Amino acid sequence: MVPNLLKLLTFLTFISSVQIQAQEIWRESFSTPGKGVWGNVAASFPGSDFENITNWTLDYKNITLVDEDDYAKTVSTSGGRFECRDIDGEVIWLSEKIDISEYKNVQIQFFAQETGSGDNKETKYLKAYYTLDEQQDILFEINGENFGNWGTDTVVQSALNGNNLQIIVRMANFYSADKVILDEVVVSGEEKNPIAVEPCDVLINEVLFNPVPDGEDFVEIYNNSEKLIPLNKLFLASRDNEGELTQIYSLAAEKIAFKPGTYLALTKDTNGVFPWFTIECPKCFLQMDKFPSFNNDEDNVVLLNSDLEVTDELAYSEKMHLPVFQDREGVSLERISFVESTNNPNNWHSASALSGFGTPGYLNSQAADELSESVSIVFEPEAFSPNGDGYNDFYRIRFELDEPGYLCSVKIFDALGSPVVTLAQNTLLGTSAEITWDGADESGRRLRLGVYVVWVELYDLKGNLKHFKDGVVLTDVLE
Repeated sequence: MVPNLLKLLTFLTFISSVQIQAQEIWRESFSTPGKGVWGNVAASFPGSDFENITNWTLDYKNITLVDEDDYAKTVSTSGGRFECRDIDGEVIWLSEKIDISEYKNVQIQFFAQETGSGDNKETKYLKAYYTLDEQQDILFEINGENFGNWGTDTVVQSALNGNNLQIIVRMANFYSADKVILDEVVVSGEEKNPIAVEPCDVLINEVLFNPVPDGEDFVEIYNNSEKLIPLNKLFLASRDNEGELTQIYSLAAEKIAFKPGTYLALTKDTNGVFPWFTIECPKCFLQMDKFPSFNNDEDNVVLLNSDLEVTDELAYSEKMHLPVFQDREGVSLERISFVESTNNPNNWHSASALSGFGTPGYLNSQAADELSESVSIVFEPEAFSPNGDGYNDFYRIRFELDEPGYLCSVKIFDALGSPVVTLAQNTLLGTSAEITWDGADESGRRLRLGVYVVWVELYDLKGNLKHFKDGVVLTDVLE
């Protein structure tokens, strides 16, 4: 049996020796226990559980299992592994067919272990084979056959090339006090056409670092290149008090394509984000297995490539939020321009109130790469009928602003000048925003038909103040 520390050090040695040129393609760590087969004294057939297991299958027709202590299944020992105990026969573990068509010089590595005193080579063994492109089974070159009391071996096969690969491990153990163990199967290889992720190819675009209670942080990134970037080439990190990189976590273990000109929101758990924001693109989210813990007051969000080179970095502070927000929980910081520097504090702004204080997975409410040259407000239509027929059911006020940071108040008055509803009060706008009215008052009761006056006050923290007014006819309301 290999202790946890030795197991970790062995694999770190392996990774450091091959990852300079190699990329992980596939891994099975057996982290979910209780998957496999075991004996059942109350029935003539074994118990089994393979639910949600897609990476591998098990051929167990040639084994005999008497009770629950006889098994071929995953266990939680050492962080997870596959064990055979007193199976009286041979069980065959088969990986799924692994696509290696985009790689060369592919390597397979895993641990073959045994415990106990049984040394009969005919009844206690682990034999490892592979198949390329569904051809014949071939024995691993290094420690492919393990018999009797071999202890622990690292099984390795290198220099494989083809389109698909399958790993086949045959295990036998006739001893009730012994175990035969398969652990940590890793497939890696050199990419045939590697994509280099360079600085500014991927940009940090939005950060929520102070979520509401029970909420989760998120970091939104944007593919600013023309490249189809594999997400397993990117890492998210922070910095410690000495400025050293810390909490370096891979975005994904698999080679998921990040398309040019698209957004991706990263988080630990979407259940801590979705309830509090408008989610226009659920597919534009990625739940990471591990996510850095970012401080609520100030910290660094660091994006790294596979060589751990910085591709983009934001040193944020809660002071970058608009001062009017005394309670900043649940308010994200949005990037204004992809052209301006990430670490220019003036290139970040609190997300607008109308957006729900965050826009994870889509265009920022404060995006301003193509700003209007001046403030523009459009009121339409001249008359509206909120009767649900799909035609002019709402009165709309559209804002196109020349910079972020405008707040507005919008009030509706009847023909006698009496206020009937407030649509916005000191509301932070985005650079492009819309406020609608459905013809109802504050309580949701529909108002009488007639003429109404719309009054808009638009101002910023620099002291600039603008007023706008419009008239609209509320008509054809069906009770």
